[in-house]
Amino acid sequence: MADWLAKLSAARYVIYSTVAHAALFGLFLVQFSGPMVTQEHEEPPDVINALAIDEDTALEPMRERQRAAEEAQRQAEREAEAEAQRQREEEEQRQREEEERQRQEEERRQQQEAEEQAAREAEAERQRQEAEEQRRAEEEAQRQAEEEERRRQEAEEERRRQEAEEERRRQEEEEQRRQEQEEEAERQRQAEEEERRRQEEEEARQRAEEEAQREREEELQRQAREEQLARRAERETTRLQSIWQREVESAWSRPPGTDEGLVTDVRVRLRPNGEVVSTEVARSSGSSSFDRSAENAIRRASPLTVPDDEEVFQRAGLEHFVFRFNPDG
Repeated sequence: MADWLAKLSAARYVIYSTVAHAALFGLFLVQFSGPMVTQEHEEPPDVINALAIDEDTALEPMRERQRAAEEAQRQAEREAEAEAQRQREEEEQRQREEEERQRQEEERRQQQEAEEQAAREAEAERQRQEAEEQRRAEEEAQRQAEEEERRRQEAEEERRRQEAEEERRRQEEEEQRRQEQEEEAERQRQAEEEERRRQEEEEARQRAEEEAQREREEELQRQAREEQLARRAERETTRLQSIWQREVESAWSRPPGTDEGLVTDVRVRLRPNGEVVSTEVARSSGSSSFDRSAENAIRRASPLTVPDDEEVFQRAGLEHFVFRFNPDG
């Protein structure tokens, strides 16, 4: 509603401004066109008395009419603005009254809801009290029934206890006889168990000595094999360095413009069959083209020569090593 009134006020302002400008323009036309039409119909006088008129004096009436028109326009604009302000104030007053009405309506609704809630709570409390009274009555009836059942069970339990006591005395006598028999059998069993345990301990001691001897022999064999693998791995590492140098150099082409004497270290990952998995420059020669040519040569030389024994391959750490490429060394 406020937006609509603002638009209406703006439209009225435009209308008033247009009317004022039109009036001013009309006055301007009348000023210049009126005397010209009159001059066309008048006869020229016989005697012409020339009178020099200052330009400011001649234009003063026109300026006065223009000022009057501008004042009329400003008055129209002030009236339009006052009308728009009055309408805005009326709209704001109406909105405040509407908000107050809605607030009072909301208060009445909340009060009604509170009263309804209180009524529901009172009804719920009444029902709860009735249910509580009914529960107490049922509990009392249940308690009396349980008390009667307890007395009956106590009488039955006493009868059973007496019968059980008699049965217990009879069983104790039989148990005494059985225990005496079992004790004799237990003494015999313990003697036999002691002999069997002694024999088992002797056998276990002998097995432990044999197992320790076997482990010592296996450890000696393992150490001997480890030493043999270490020596073979060392020999293979030394031997393969020169072989790999030849294999990589045969697959290498010197990049144009690179100096001689460059050396680069390349980190190489190998599979046990000699296949090159990946390459990475570990220490650059200072020439990126030389480094790339070394990596490309290593990949082209794949698969590289590797030991026939995979254990030697693993022990020598050939699955991941640093290869120094020095073609001019």
